[in-house]
Amino acid sequence: MTAHYHLDANVVLRFLRNDDPKQSPAAARLFARAKDGKVELSITAVTVAEIFYVLARIYKHARPEAASLILPLCQSAIVGVEQRHRVLDALHRVAKANVDFGDAYLAATAAEHGEQIASFDRDLQAFTDVTTVVPA
Repeated sequence: MTAHYHLDANVVLRFLRNDDPKQSPAAARLFARAKDGKVELSITAVTVAEIFYVLARIYKHARPEAASLILPLCQSAIVGVEQRHRVLDALHRVAKANVDFGDAYLAATAAEHGEQIASFDRDLQAFTDVTTVVPA
Protein backbone atom coordinates (compact mmCIF):
# COMPACT_ATOMS: atom_id res chain seq x y z
CA MET A 1 0.00 0.00 0.00
CA THR A 2 1.36 3.41 -1.01
CA ALA A 3 1.78 5.98 1.74
CA HIS A 4 -0.31 9.14 1.34
CA TYR A 5 0.89 12.49 2.68
CA HIS A 6 -1.04 15.73 3.05
CA LEU A 7 1.46 18.49 2.34
CA ASP A 8 2.10 21.26 4.83
CA ALA A 9 2.96 24.69 3.51
CA ASN A 10 6.49 24.54 4.91
CA VAL A 11 7.38 21.46 2.83
CA VAL A 12 6.08 23.10 -0.35
CA LEU A 13 7.85 26.36 0.43
CA ARG A 14 11.17 24.60 1.01
CA PHE A 15 10.69 22.78 -2.32
CA LEU A 16 9.72 25.91 -4.26
CA ARG A 17 12.32 28.21 -2.75
CA ASN A 18 15.18 25.71 -2.38
CA ASP A 19 16.51 27.90 0.41
CA ASP A 20 17.32 25.52 3.26
CA PRO A 21 20.34 23.20 3.12
CA LYS A 22 18.55 20.31 4.88
CA GLN A 23 14.83 20.81 4.38
CA SER A 24 14.87 21.78 0.69
CA PRO A 25 16.64 18.59 -0.47
CA ALA A 26 14.35 16.52 1.77
CA ALA A 27 11.30 18.17 0.21
CA ALA A 28 12.72 17.57 -3.27
CA ARG A 29 13.24 13.89 -2.44
CA LEU A 30 9.62 13.63 -1.28
CA PHE A 31 8.37 15.11 -4.56
CA ALA A 32 10.69 12.78 -6.50
CA ARG A 33 9.25 9.80 -4.63
CA ALA A 34 5.77 10.98 -5.59
CA LYS A 35 6.83 11.36 -9.22
CA ASP A 36 8.10 7.78 -9.13
CA GLY A 37 4.77 6.58 -7.69
CA LYS A 38 6.27 5.56 -4.35
CA VAL A 39 4.10 7.97 -2.31
CA GLU A 40 0.96 9.99 -2.92
CA LEU A 41 0.81 13.68 -2.12
CA SER A 42 -2.17 15.97 -1.69
CA ILE A 43 -2.69 19.59 -0.80
CA THR A 44 -5.71 21.51 0.47
CA ALA A 45 -6.96 24.84 -0.80
CA VAL A 46 -6.22 26.30 2.65
CA THR A 47 -2.59 25.20 2.36
CA VAL A 48 -2.36 26.77 -1.10
CA ALA A 49 -3.66 30.01 0.44
CA GLU A 50 -1.03 29.80 3.18
CA ILE A 51 1.75 29.23 0.63
CA PHE A 52 0.51 32.18 -1.42
CA TYR A 53 0.43 34.40 1.68
CA VAL A 54 3.97 33.49 2.70
CA LEU A 55 5.35 34.02 -0.81
CA ALA A 56 3.59 37.38 -1.21
CA ARG A 57 3.90 38.83 2.29
CA ILE A 58 6.97 37.28 3.83
CA TYR A 59 9.14 36.75 0.74
CA LYS A 60 7.77 39.88 -0.99
CA HIS A 61 6.89 38.27 -4.31
CA ALA A 62 4.37 40.25 -6.34
CA ARG A 63 1.00 38.50 -6.15
CA PRO A 64 1.04 37.40 -9.82
CA GLU A 65 4.56 36.05 -9.34
CA ALA A 66 3.53 34.14 -6.20
CA ALA A 67 0.64 32.61 -8.15
CA SER A 68 2.96 31.65 -11.01
CA LEU A 69 5.27 29.85 -8.57
CA ILE A 70 2.39 27.79 -7.15
CA LEU A 71 0.59 27.12 -10.43
CA PRO A 72 2.89 24.37 -11.82
CA LEU A 73 2.63 22.42 -8.57
CA CYS A 74 -1.18 22.59 -8.63
CA GLN A 75 -1.24 21.59 -12.31
CA SER A 76 1.09 18.66 -11.70
CA ALA A 77 -0.24 15.13 -11.80
CA ILE A 78 1.98 14.18 -8.85
CA VAL A 79 -0.01 16.24 -6.34
CA GLY A 80 -3.70 15.80 -5.66
CA VAL A 81 -5.26 19.24 -5.14
CA GLU A 82 -8.47 19.75 -3.19
CA GLN A 83 -10.91 21.58 -5.47
CA ARG A 84 -8.23 21.58 -8.20
CA HIS A 85 -10.38 23.34 -10.80
CA ARG A 86 -11.28 26.14 -8.36
CA VAL A 87 -7.72 26.53 -7.05
CA LEU A 88 -6.36 26.76 -10.61
CA ASP A 89 -9.06 29.27 -11.53
CA ALA A 90 -8.13 31.35 -8.47
CA LEU A 91 -4.40 31.28 -9.30
CA HIS A 92 -5.13 32.40 -12.85
CA ARG A 93 -7.33 35.20 -11.49
CA VAL A 94 -4.50 36.35 -9.22
CA ALA A 95 -2.14 36.44 -12.19
CA LYS A 96 -4.59 38.51 -14.27
CA ALA A 97 -6.04 40.87 -11.65
CA ASN A 98 -3.22 41.15 -9.09
CA VAL A 99 -5.51 40.36 -6.15
CA ASP A 100 -5.05 38.22 -3.06
CA PHE A 101 -5.62 34.48 -3.38
CA GLY A 102 -8.57 34.60 -0.97
CA ASP A 103 -10.42 37.13 -3.13
CA ALA A 104 -9.62 35.18 -6.27
CA TYR A 105 -10.79 31.93 -4.67
CA LEU A 106 -14.02 33.61 -3.58
CA ALA A 107 -14.59 34.88 -7.12
CA ALA A 108 -13.83 31.44 -8.57
CA THR A 109 -16.34 29.88 -6.18
CA ALA A 110 -19.07 32.42 -6.98
CA ALA A 111 -18.46 32.07 -10.71
CA GLU A 112 -18.57 28.29 -10.48
CA HIS A 113 -21.97 28.43 -8.79
CA GLY A 114 -23.33 31.36 -10.82
CA GLU A 115 -23.80 33.39 -7.65
CA GLN A 116 -23.00 36.89 -6.44
CA ILE A 117 -20.51 38.14 -3.86
CA ALA A 118 -21.33 40.50 -1.00
CA SER A 119 -18.25 42.54 -0.16
CA PHE A 120 -16.92 45.99 0.58
CA ASP A 121 -13.70 45.04 -1.24
CA ARG A 122 -13.31 46.84 -4.56
CA ASP A 123 -10.68 44.33 -5.74
CA LEU A 124 -13.47 41.89 -6.52
CA GLN A 125 -14.83 44.24 -9.16
CA ALA A 126 -11.87 43.21 -11.33
CA PHE A 127 -13.78 40.04 -12.17
CA THR A 128 -16.35 40.59 -14.89
CA ASP A 129 -17.80 37.08 -14.62
CA VAL A 130 -19.16 37.66 -11.12
CA THR A 131 -21.26 40.42 -9.62
CA THR A 132 -20.16 42.03 -6.39
CA VAL A 133 -22.86 43.66 -4.28
CA VAL A 134 -21.84 46.23 -1.68
CA PRO A 135 -24.04 45.81 1.42
CA ALA A 136 -26.06 48.97 2.11
